[in-house]
Amino acid sequence: MDNRKALLADWLQEKTPFQGGSLSIASADASFRRYFRLVHQGQSYIVMDAPPDLEPSLPFVQIGQWMKQSAIQVPEIFAQDLELGFLVLSDFGDLHYQDAIKGPNRESLYQSAIAEIIKFQNALTDSEEKLPLFDQAWQKKELDIFREWCLPGVPDSEYLHCTQTLIEQIDRIPKAFMHRDFHCRNLLLCPNEQVGIIDFQGAMHGPVTYDLVSLLRDCYVDNDENWIKQTTLQFQDSLLSSNLEYARVETDEFIRWLDFTGLQRHLKCIGIFHRLHIRDHKPDYMKEVPRVIKYINTVLDRNPLLQDLKELFNRAKILT
Repeated sequence: MDNRKALLADWLQEKTPFQGGSLSIASADASFRRYFRLVHQGQSYIVMDAPPDLEPSLPFVQIGQWMKQSAIQVPEIFAQDLELGFLVLSDFGDLHYQDAIKGPNRESLYQSAIAEIIKFQNALTDSEEKLPLFDQAWQKKELDIFREWCLPGVPDSEYLHCTQTLIEQIDRIPKAFMHRDFHCRNLLLCPNEQVGIIDFQGAMHGPVTYDLVSLLRDCYVDNDENWIKQTTLQFQDSLLSSNLEYARVETDEFIRWLDFTGLQRHLKCIGIFHRLHIRDHKPDYMKEVPRVIKYINTVLDRNPLLQDLKELFNRAKILT
């Protein structure tokens, strides 16, 4: 990684208009990607370092251009080298939603974020043609992360039997543009008070409740279940007001859509957090696991259809 920082510094100096700028670490995420803050001639930028053999940057560029054309606030790209995996981006600042929602404007901030999801589904209407499909095979691949790291002794056949109902139920949910990681650490409150959206390179054509549950049952934030239900039904009403007819179902059914997509996501996340801890020596994510378990149990306890999965989950070896 230090070699990549030196390579990045050489690239900025020799191949871009940003000669003489100063670099400092901005952040890293759960992938192999990391970010630097570049100050050049009094202006601040973010530099993405994405090793191309591990984190290809072309999807970020292509999806970002598409989103920007629909007036969604994503970073502007000022310089790029996809072969090296370097991009110079606009800097949205340091005020992530994780911190912003602790202030007095929590409700309005959530409403602004939800408005972005509705904008996704209204404006990015050709996602089925442009993006990978969140299909049963993809669900199985993600769910297998939980089996590998938390149920290592369970045969594939038994695990598939216990998760098949969930997979099939999710596959029946109407699909639209899906950011796929729409949570408080990927949303920033920009200086212009707008929502800045990052980390969208994994976007897919997937269930219409997936981004909402990523936000409301965020792995990094505790939210009240009554508030989650009320906000979900407001979201359903907003979709209907936008003439998105796939939301015209009974409210109980729409809540089930939220529950099932959240359950699939949260099982995957617990598996990823264990993998980060055990394999990658990144233990910090483990402190979020009790919250995610609570979200999972909420869904399993009120959906008898998932009894087999509930029994399997109770056998999992989850580190705390």
